[in-house]
Amino acid sequence: MNPTGLEGIQSQLPLGQSSEQPDRYDPSVLVGVPRTLARGVEEIDPSLFEGHDLWNCWEVSWLDSHGKPVMRIGQLVVPAHSPNLCESKSLKLYLNSFANERIDSESELVSRVTDDLQSVLGVRPEFVLYALDDSRFDVEAPKGICIDSLPVDLAVYEPDSLLLQTDPNQSGAERFHSHVFRSNCPVTSQPDWATVVVKYKAPVKLFPESLLAYLVSYRNHTGFHEACIERIYQDLLSCLKPTELVVWAGFVRRGGLDINPVRSMAPIKFLPPRLARH
Repeated sequence: MNPTGLEGIQSQLPLGQSSEQPDRYDPSVLVGVPRTLARGVEEIDPSLFEGHDLWNCWEVSWLDSHGKPVMRIGQLVVPAHSPNLCESKSLKLYLNSFANERIDSESELVSRVTDDLQSVLGVRPEFVLYALDDSRFDVEAPKGICIDSLPVDLAVYEPDSLLLQTDPNQSGAERFHSHVFRSNCPVTSQPDWATVVVKYKAPVKLFPESLLAYLVSYRNHTGFHEACIERIYQDLLSCLKPTELVVWAGFVRRGGLDINPVRSMAPIKFLPPRLARH
């Protein structure tokens, strides 16, 4: 990925810079990033998919009316067709700005968060609070076949869709996953690790070895989480001509947040499993 397409906004992002945590509630710290920036660099056509970005927010805390701290896990769902993303460090600063804020109820907090994020994202997101011991956050392995142990020789570490290979004489209906996906943040240059799940149904059969080689080819690639998954989806769509396709990535938590982009051919309500490293 050519980082020059993002140069105009990189200096404005809190990520990778020293940022002071607000002492009190402060929605002004939220920073939106146009999705068109990364999509333009990655040559993504957003008309090809539906989907959303699910954020797990592990550090949601405020004071109740008596001044006692309340702690919850937040889940934020942002439609894939929102005009903007929310820059991740700005969201962390924003959520932590509630730490000394007295709020009478969970519903009041949820309303305030969705109002503030709507002004940044350009659409109204979903934001739900859960107890820390809610069973939906139990560790769970992804369904389907893990391709990481397949015997392959790998030497390409920049995305190459030509690595994807199919058998045209067989149809395929499979679900694969890999835990070794890595890309690099375009702002900090730090590695971003993820588990990637691919579910498809197509008139051709995808060779799992070729999928592993293709996913590994992102290892030295610079790109935002969401745009990387959209590029993977788009390349698989072109290769397979599927009747069903879902691509999901669960990125490893950073700064109390993890991002889980889901892209599919049709609208889907998808709650990804959580691994121990997430």
